[in-house]
Amino acid sequence: MSNLLSCRAFRFVILILLGLCLMAYAAPTPSFGLRGHTNRRSIRGRWMRMIMEAVTKEDEQVFSSYLSDIVTGERLPKSGTNSIAAYEVKGTYKDHDGNNLVIKILPGNSTYTWGEAKALRTIGDLVDSGTIMYAEPHWPSSRYLPAVVMKRMPGKILEHIPAYMHATPKQKESFRREIAKLMCQKVAAVAANTRVIHKENHKRNVLITLKDDQTLTGISSVELVDYGWPGTFFADENVNQADVKNQALKDCKEEWVDQWVEDRWEHLRND
Repeated sequence: MSNLLSCRAFRFVILILLGLCLMAYAAPTPSFGLRGHTNRRSIRGRWMRMIMEAVTKEDEQVFSSYLSDIVTGERLPKSGTNSIAAYEVKGTYKDHDGNNLVIKILPGNSTYTWGEAKALRTIGDLVDSGTIMYAEPHWPSSRYLPAVVMKRMPGKILEHIPAYMHATPKQKESFRREIAKLMCQKVAAVAANTRVIHKENHKRNVLITLKDDQTLTGISSVELVDYGWPGTFFADENVNQADVKNQALKDCKEEWVDQWVEDRWEHLRND
């Protein structure tokens, strides 16, 4: 009998200890910015979320109207995994010069496309959004699809710059290093000002403007494009602006600078 009671007491103590461990594990931890966050997965979970995770009921209405007065122009090289096509805009649209606009056709209504429109609106690049009648040559018929009308960023991708194409390998590497630095600064600035983090920073998503395309000097601007899934995130509301900026800059340097310097895009070279 004594042994039985001892066994039951032992089991009871073990259950109590397990319960305390579970409570400690599940208890919320206070937020202290980003200090102490060293694991990539924990950082992603605590300081930012993917665009579709930030979608609200209001965001789901972003494509509810029909874009009836827009005239599309030349088709542009496809950008992003979450798009069907992109086009120049002819004439004037809502008091905007069409030369400064792009219309991007999206594959359908979903948290991915709602999130992209939300990100563009947040950074100030969204001009309009809605539904458009669209057809691809291989489709049996036209269909209604969501689209975003957005500001067209100035610049060219790296290998459309004449001076870069004719530079020596050493000059190219030096130029890529400079662009990578400015690109990460741009990522950090956008993140700090809008809480939108651009994380897909390969060469097709970075547009470069030089004072003179014939020389690799005098960089006027470095612009980021494609704020769609899966490369766009929103910073969590409880992380302060300075931490967002610093972490976005750190992530960009860790994930992309070496790729730019070493030019790891052989599969993207052909248009």
